[in-house]
Amino acid sequence: MREPPKIINYIEIDGEQVLFDSLPEERRKEISQKLLDNFMGAVGFKRKTA
Repeated sequence: MREPPKIINYIEIDGEQVLFDSLPEERRKEISQKLLDNFMGAVGFKRKTA
């Protein structure tokens, strides 16, 4: 049986390609949140703050 493909995510930070998994957990969460806000904003949603 075939092995499933591996997905390796890189992100560009200050013009440099960085392996996403090499970033600290807090930084990954921060970047993920910003990406989610951008994706959701493109379809008209906005984050509510508590």
